[in-house]
Amino acid sequence: MFTNLTIIEALKLFAPLIAIQIGLIAFCLRLLAKNDVRTLSKPFWALIIISLNIIGPVFYLLFGRVETK
Repeated sequence: MFTNLTIIEALKLFAPLIAIQIGLIAFCLRLLAKNDVRTLSKPFWALIIISLNIIGPVFYLLFGRVETK
C-alpha cells in the first residue's frame, strides 16, 4: 500500500498527525507547568506526556490534572 512512497510524500501524509501530536504535548506541558497535579509528581507526568505519544497527554488530561472551576 505505501511501498512506493517517497520520504516527502510520507511527510505530507503524516504532517497533520505530527502537528496534532506536537500541539497536544505542548498544551499538556503548559498545563502541567501552571497547575497542580492530582497523582504522581510533575516530573513523572512530564516524562509520561513526552514519551507515550498521544496516549500520555490524554492520560494526563484524564487522570493527572486537578479540576479547576
